[in-house]
Amino acid sequence: MSGVTKANDQLALSAGLTAKTHALCLGLESGAADILELVTPTTAELLMWWFGEDMVAARAGLNFHAGQKQAILNAIVAHEVLGAGQENWTLLDLYRAVAPDALLAGTRLTEVASPKHGHPKYCFKMATGTGKTWVLQALMIWQLLNKTAMLAEGIDDARFTRQFMVVAPGLIVYERLLDAFCGKLIKGGNGSRDFAMSDIARYADLFIPDAYREQVFAFVRGNVCGKSEIGLKATGTGMIAITN
Repeated sequence: MSGVTKANDQLALSAGLTAKTHALCLGLESGAADILELVTPTTAELLMWWFGEDMVAARAGLNFHAGQKQAILNAIVAHEVLGAGQENWTLLDLYRAVAPDALLAGTRLTEVASPKHGHPKYCFKMATGTGKTWVLQALMIWQLLNKTAMLAEGIDDARFTRQFMVVAPGLIVYERLLDAFCGKLIKGGNGSRDFAMSDIARYADLFIPDAYREQVFAFVRGNVCGKSEIGLKATGTGMIAITN
C-alpha cells in the first residue's frame, strides 16, 4: 500500500490538473463548456475545431486520441486559463491552483519554490508511439495563432509566442521532426523537402481551421531552421528551430 501511495503522491499535480481540466471542459464537444468563456476567441475556435462533435464526426478516422486530447487540454488550462493575469506564473502557482495539499508532503514545497522552477514549463509523459509530435504541433499552432491575433490588435501578450525550439534526443528523432514540419526529402533535390508530405499539410483538416491554413503553412515554410541554420537564417516573423 505504501508503494501505491508514493506513486499517487508523485502524480498529485497531474491528477489535480486533469481533474480541473475535466471540470472546465464538460460539454466541450457540444460547445457548452466553461473553458470556452475563459480562453481567447482564437483558442475557443481551435478547441471546437479539434474536439467539437461535428468536426470530430466529419473527420472520422483522423482525430486526436484521448491521451493526446488530454495533454492538449491540460496545457491550455494550465497556461492560458489558470495562468491568466499572472505576470510570473510558476510551478508553485500551478500547485497552489490544482494540488495545494501536495505541497505539504515532505520537502515538496521547498523543491517547487526553488528558483529553477520560477518560469512556466510543462511536461507530458507519453510513451513512444502515442503521438507526441501531434501534441507538439497542435500546441505550437495554438501559440502561433494566438500571438499573431494579439499582435494584430496591438497587444503583445506574453503568454503566447512565435519563437519555438524543438530539441530531439537523437538523430533519428531529429530527422522525424524535420519530416513532420517540412516534409520528406525529395530524391535528387539537393536537400529540399516536399512540404505537401509534412504532417502539417497532410493532416491540415485536423490541425488547422480553414481560415488559418495558409497563414500557418506560410509560417512553417518560411521559419523552420534545421540545426545547421540556427543563428544564420533570417526569420523576421518568428522561428521554429529544430535541433538534437
